[in-house]
Amino acid sequence: MQSIKKIKTESLRAQVYAQLKERLTKGAWKPGEKLPSEKELCALFGVSRVTVRAAIQQLEILGLVETRQGGGTLVKTFSAIENVDAFHPLLQIQRNQDLVAVMEYRKIIEKGTIGLALEKVKAEDFAFLEKTRKIMADSETDTETYIEADLAFHYRLAQITQNAIILKVYELINSILAEAMRDIVRLMGRKTGPLYHRKIISALKKGDKALCEALMEEHIESNILALAKERVENN
Repeated sequence: MQSIKKIKTESLRAQVYAQLKERLTKGAWKPGEKLPSEKELCALFGVSRVTVRAAIQQLEILGLVETRQGGGTLVKTFSAIENVDAFHPLLQIQRNQDLVAVMEYRKIIEKGTIGLALEKVKAEDFAFLEKTRKIMADSETDTETYIEADLAFHYRLAQITQNAIILKVYELINSILAEAMRDIVRLMGRKTGPLYHRKIISALKKGDKALCEALMEEHIESNILALAKERVENN
């Protein structure tokens, strides 16, 4: 644990998350092993418990750890695909990349993802999806909380598919998706996302695959149109 660096700048949760994720993927803690306690992590990073908990929650969303009541935070077993780095050179997307292209990718992959998810979704998944939708709806001024909940919603759909490739690629491009979502929130506000998510949850509960796919495609297409319009107006 000596290589962990104290946090001194902004985005504390993101930095704690990044360091813990890096150590997990490099095998600093083995599957089934406990992470240091919240108190220990707070001392190591020099941050508050709120920050540590938020970072651990994001690791849980990715399926890297599991927090048990009274049992601490345990490292989950990694599938072989989790350690594949071959995709990385293809996915080093920089901030100046065309965000429309990113959203076009999302439209293709997420339409297929929700079709697969429909076949495997469970009651606890609905509870999680609804929780993230509510967080988005309630985040009137907190953009980062809104974006994290938005990412968590779509990543949960990817998790439901149980497809390791979909999950791996989603994890690798997570940061550029977050950047695209910041632009979407700036252009479209915070009303459209929760509205579509509510409709998608309803369609999943009905078991209507065609409706699920149509809503997801429409959801992403509305974002593409907003980004494309701004690009035209700025040229």
